[in-house]
Amino acid sequence: MRVTERIGRIVERHALAILIVVVVLSALAAWGVSRISVITTQDTFLSPKSEAFQGHKAYEETFGGDSMLILVPGSPLQLATPEALQSFTELEATLEADPKILSVLSPLTLLEGASAQADLDLSDPAALLEAAFADESLLTQLERFFRNNHALVVVRLAGGLTTDEQSEAVRSIQAAVDAAPFAADAIVAGNPRMISDITSAIFSGLIQTGVIAVVLMVLILFIAFPARWRLLSLPLVLLGVLWTFGVASGAGVPLTLVTLAGLPVLIGLGVDFGIQFHNRYEEEMRRGQAPAEALKTSVSRIAPTMGVAVTVMVLGFMTLLISTIPAVKDFGVLLAIGAAVLYVVSLFVLNAFLYRFDRRPRIVTVKADVGLARRLLAKDWLCLGRALPAVARWSRRRAVWVILVAVALAAFGFAIDRDLDVQADIEKLIPTDTPGVVALNQARQVVGSGIDLPVLIQAPDVTAPSFLEWLVRFQTEALTSHPEVVSADSVVGVLGLEPGEPAPPADEVAAALDMLPQEMRDGLVSADGTKASFTFTMADMEMATLNDLIDDLTTAADLPAGVSLTTGGAATLTARTVEAFAQNRGLVTAMGILVVLLGLLAIYRNWRRAVIAVVPIVLVTGWSSALMWVAGIDLSPLTAVLGALVIAIGTEFTVLLLSRYWEERGKGNGHALAMEEAVAKVGRAITASALTVAAGFGALIASSFPALRDFGIVTVVDVVFALIVTLTVVPALVRWLDREKTPTSAG
Repeated sequence: MRVTERIGRIVERHALAILIVVVVLSALAAWGVSRISVITTQDTFLSPKSEAFQGHKAYEETFGGDSMLILVPGSPLQLATPEALQSFTELEATLEADPKILSVLSPLTLLEGASAQADLDLSDPAALLEAAFADESLLTQLERFFRNNHALVVVRLAGGLTTDEQSEAVRSIQAAVDAAPFAADAIVAGNPRMISDITSAIFSGLIQTGVIAVVLMVLILFIAFPARWRLLSLPLVLLGVLWTFGVASGAGVPLTLVTLAGLPVLIGLGVDFGIQFHNRYEEEMRRGQAPAEALKTSVSRIAPTMGVAVTVMVLGFMTLLISTIPAVKDFGVLLAIGAAVLYVVSLFVLNAFLYRFDRRPRIVTVKADVGLARRLLAKDWLCLGRALPAVARWSRRRAVWVILVAVALAAFGFAIDRDLDVQADIEKLIPTDTPGVVALNQARQVVGSGIDLPVLIQAPDVTAPSFLEWLVRFQTEALTSHPEVVSADSVVGVLGLEPGEPAPPADEVAAALDMLPQEMRDGLVSADGTKASFTFTMADMEMATLNDLIDDLTTAADLPAGVSLTTGGAATLTARTVEAFAQNRGLVTAMGILVVLLGLLAIYRNWRRAVIAVVPIVLVTGWSSALMWVAGIDLSPLTAVLGALVIAIGTEFTVLLLSRYWEERGKGNGHALAMEEAVAKVGRAITASALTVAAGFGALIASSFPALRDFGIVTVVDVVFALIVTLTVVPALVRWLDREKTPTSAG
């Protein structure tokens, strides 16, 4: 007895037991999912072994994490009153009490230093400012903290914080500012706040997109899938998604912002699988079979076909493992686990429910249900029952033109793919009205636009004259060779060193550093004197340009013996992450095609069958590039991994249609009749499946994030393309490549 027939018998004989097991497993999965938390550390986007991440980590361990800016409106005289100074004092005390904050630098920090040196009282602001203005080096530092009638408070976060911890620190800073007298007009800005707001928006958006996806699927199931209990797939899919995350957590797949974005995808796939099993069961019921026989027959027919489709889908998803982004790898593994779990749910749980609903003692009731199924089938609002076979006939009759046009469009797409612009500017991939983005733009109007790029320099002694003279040359060359580098901040500026001048002895350097406030000194030179912080401020630029600049600055440094240099901070992480997303895009797509083709060759042991299933989806990848070029949609980090998803999902449609075609051929039907029968019997289910998968992705179109919205648009169109090639190109290819003789004289 075939394995699938045995499975059918198991479901038929133990349907109630299966449903009880489902309840128990669901409870365990819910318990497991409730115990996991979302991982928001930086190493979810860059490999911990990568040079960029190691440099970022080394910088944070010495000099702390990213900084936040608090901009308080007012002139130096207005902000040096005893009342204002007291407000700054209370603000600094509140912030420094937070262990997630490493240091706070403000005008008060410098004024306190000036008062100590001049033996002045902070309660005498006029004398204090006079003393500060009389000290040229102190005045230079003080000017950094006053811009366009605003005082700047620089809050440096501790190193090694997760995104959640950064968000908590941002909320603490905002709460402290809100409690200060200048809260009404103060601006709190910085990358940590922007990232925090983006994270919150993504989480809230997931609920919205999930709800929209479910609503769209309900509409599609009512319109395109006329069957009894047509909505049964939806609650069972949610069950399958719960199991998926439970299995994924048990397998060590972390829950990240990227893997959470797979939720609408999994919902679409689950409904897709459910439709295929449900459709075949309803077909057997319409033939007049009793529920038990209909169940066993449908499972024995559809389970192997869906098994092949799910196998190649899993292989396609697993090609994402070649990505250098840990979160993308986890995304591929999650989708692979989800496809397998959702297949099991459809095979056992959905069929168990269908059988329990239909298992009634009275034959007349069964006949009534069969009649209802036939009436529902007749209620075909989209006329799919007549339109789809007509499309198949049209494609076969014009096979040459269909294939030529399809190949020409794909060739055009492949040719212009390299000309697609890569949108790597992170701020253009997120909503412009995000509070963190708004605050960042407000801050730029005060202090000027710019990107801070911190650099960690390690040497035996960063206060040695030879090192300082090299550092002056490095800074000068960077500023002159790269106009986009606006300024540089390092110990060189504090010491007032100029190119060509000899550096002072180490003891004089140490004395000069001791004159600085500790918070400022610790931000420039490590306590042991072996590490120095060097911060470039650059004009706004796209991430691709920033990547090139980082490469130029680090390779052209002409480092002395014993000196090493590495960049850190959010700028480096963001630039390298965006670069990594775009890397290997063509390789991921090519590997997806190759893996799926080899998988089908191993299963079918027939190269023609494998080629007919894969070639149409290869054409879709070319069509996708053509669409993006025509519509003016740029590549983004999300659309860069789109090829693997389209190949994995699209191949399912071709496999389903071809499997039914070969089943009809096995009955003795000729090529033309077999294809028409296949399209007539599974075309509606494939169409409904494609539309439900598209709905899962289509929910992303409602996102306020441009990156997610474009990803949703392109994916929806690609899924529709996959449906189109399945119903047009596959019949045309079959006419050319299916050389098997007609089993009988039929057709």
